[in-house]
Amino acid sequence: MLRIGLTGGIGSGKSVVRRLLEEKGAHVFDADAVAKHLMESDPAVREGLREVLGPDTWQPDGLLNKPWIAARIFGDAGLRSRVNAVVHPAVHQTFDDQCAVSRSEGAPAIVREAALLPKPEQRESLDRLVAVVAPRTLRLQRVLDRDDLTVSDIEERMRAQPDDDHYAAVADDIIRNSGTLDELTGQVDRLWTSWGLSE
Repeated sequence: MLRIGLTGGIGSGKSVVRRLLEEKGAHVFDADAVAKHLMESDPAVREGLREVLGPDTWQPDGLLNKPWIAARIFGDAGLRSRVNAVVHPAVHQTFDDQCAVSRSEGAPAIVREAALLPKPEQRESLDRLVAVVAPRTLRLQRVLDRDDLTVSDIEERMRAQPDDDHYAAVADDIIRNSGTLDELTGQVDRLWTSWGLSE
């Protein structure tokens, strides 16, 4: 079973690529969704976040106070790093557990989707790292069309993520998502074949 890391900045289209890979039979591990779940339900993660961010991390119903967290961490690299140090190890362990399940079920691949590049210790658990890149103006317009965010909100999040050159420097495979869906599908098809996988 091939373990694929899938990354890219906000608005790059990595979720579309994930769906295309899933349609080919790959299992999917959404690292950001898993992180959110752990931040809401895992006692050790919650305690660590309480020490870093305080009790306002959660709403009265126990769900994450995402706008409040985003406002604090996207402009503060040090605080963001401390939050990641709490959450990432738990996400990484959950991924290892899911890999074992997917392998036992005969999946040809598992895709670990995450906006952030994997740390060196996480990179060892991946066979391929795929980066989805697109021009900044196109990414900005996609997010404006999709999310309830201002241009300044989006630009702040973009600044908190690596630029395309950095993604390209560390990835094994690059998908350039600046054309049509058919063109994107063709790139995914060619990658799948190059990995020696069959549908």
